[in-house]
Amino acid sequence: MSSGNEVWVTGLGAVTPGGWSAEETWDAVAAGKRFGQYLQRFPLYDAATRVGAPVPSLENAPLDRSHAIAFGQHAAREAMLQAGLGAETGVDVAVVATHGERQMPGPGRPAQLGKVADIVESVRKTAGARRTTALYGACAGGALAVGSAAKLIRSGEADVVIAGGTDSLLREIDYFSFCSLYAMTARDCPPEEASCPFDANRDGFLLAEGAAFVVLESERHARGRGADRLATIDGFGFSQNAYHMVASPPDALGPQYAMARAVHDAELDPSDIDYINAHGTSTRDNDWCETLAIRQAFGNAVAEQIPISSVKGVLGHSMASAGAIETVISVLALRDQIAPPTVNLVNPDPRCDLDYIPDGAREMKLEKVVNNSFGFGGHNASLVIGRG
Repeated sequence: MSSGNEVWVTGLGAVTPGGWSAEETWDAVAAGKRFGQYLQRFPLYDAATRVGAPVPSLENAPLDRSHAIAFGQHAAREAMLQAGLGAETGVDVAVVATHGERQMPGPGRPAQLGKVADIVESVRKTAGARRTTALYGACAGGALAVGSAAKLIRSGEADVVIAGGTDSLLREIDYFSFCSLYAMTARDCPPEEASCPFDANRDGFLLAEGAAFVVLESERHARGRGADRLATIDGFGFSQNAYHMVASPPDALGPQYAMARAVHDAELDPSDIDYINAHGTSTRDNDWCETLAIRQAFGNAVAEQIPISSVKGVLGHSMASAGAIETVISVLALRDQIAPPTVNLVNPDPRCDLDYIPDGAREMKLEKVVNNSFGFGGHNASLVIGRG
């Protein structure tokens, strides 16, 4: 994107299993900490999966309010505060990805339906947004929200947008639904090792929860009020391969197109990308498909030179918020010039044969990174993020 028409990132906020702020989350990711644990939030009965990655400090709290609302409000407030904006100042639009939230009735607690509209409205009020939109893209939702916000700014339809996602699917209904899809990990291993992206022993994702939001501004608006540029959103690509409800497309064309389109939108060559924050869910299908898509989008010679990692071995998979959380992580990786590691990658799958940073965080020069998010049902989103 040409200078003078940049989309600036001016605020970050996150709530994840790694902590209640963007910085806590980044410190945990860079250090390669792991947050998988045996789940105690509700009875698991005879479920094959016994693990999850909850946000800390809520595990023993009464489940009588929406976690998705609490996470979303906190992350949005943090992003607004860093951007130097308040609810009274407001933003033009809030773009929010979420699945809603459902709670079964139980002893001392009522059934609860966390409506998408209520979750989105809570973020809108926190940010003082005049307009809002709910965006569904399954596991790609958070990245789609950020990319859509960037498009609103580039088109001149908005000057400042808060975008991201919030999800709390560590509830009985959704947990057992994913169990029935055989999508979650059931490995016989310590829970902190359950999510192992690109490893030959991977068998499913580690369900997590959380939220993340970024404040995006037009360069003109940000400069006019003296805001700091944390990073830039330089490119956005998306696709819908509609191959299967949960399986990845064997030709990898949908994810390939999203990545290639994002790099083209940023007016870059594939060789200009310094690092890829992979979707890397630790499912059997996703990881080899993403490997193939990277090879096809970048060409073998370039793909084999680009460091790649998945942070889901650390944080698990927080669904609609994952792409937004990983946008925050990508921005902080650019700031600190550190590519985070892929933890629990011990026995690489021969089909996942790229440089997945298995041995700890890597200090390196980072100017342009790609953030990938691919969702069930064929939703694909890729962002190119530039150093601030």
